[in-house]
Amino acid sequence: MKKCFFVVLISFILFSSPLHAKTMYVSDNLIITVRSNPGLEFRVVDQLTSNEKVDLLKTEKSWAQISYNNKKGWVVKRFLTEEMPDSIQIAELKKTVKKTENLEKENRALKQKNAEMEERISSLLQENQKLKEEPYRILAGAGIFLMGCIVTLIILRVGRMEYDINNVRKRILKKNYPSH
Repeated sequence: MKKCFFVVLISFILFSSPLHAKTMYVSDNLIITVRSNPGLEFRVVDQLTSNEKVDLLKTEKSWAQISYNNKKGWVVKRFLTEEMPDSIQIAELKKTVKKTENLEKENRALKQKNAEMEERISSLLQENQKLKEEPYRILAGAGIFLMGCIVTLIILRVGRMEYDINNVRKRILKKNYPSH
């Protein structure tokens, strides 16, 4: 029983230590060699870094013939993948996010400008309505002025008539009654 307890205690101590270990990540930055032919014995003609785009021409066992930047060479096949590397995907996503942020910023500015334009349109429509009513006001004013002129002329005419009637009476009376 003591042996079993001792084994469990030792196992717990041994397996609990990784819980306190520092978390680390493996880097995907690689530099691979490009060779003139498939095999480690052939000379190195170039080096490629991670995320470089190459065209696969053919494979031969663990080697792959590639084409890149108008050059050809052989690399170890296990360093090639069809999937776009995460770093390139992240860079493209960052560009997309930046474009989206710029579009959102532009959208907010356009919405504000649209609100200003709608307000301006509303004020112009009100002004237009007032201007449409203005000719009627002018006509009404002109009509009142014209009526005033006509009434004035009538009053003056009536006044003259009374004056003329009085003169006619006086003349008639003088003719008929010269002594008066």
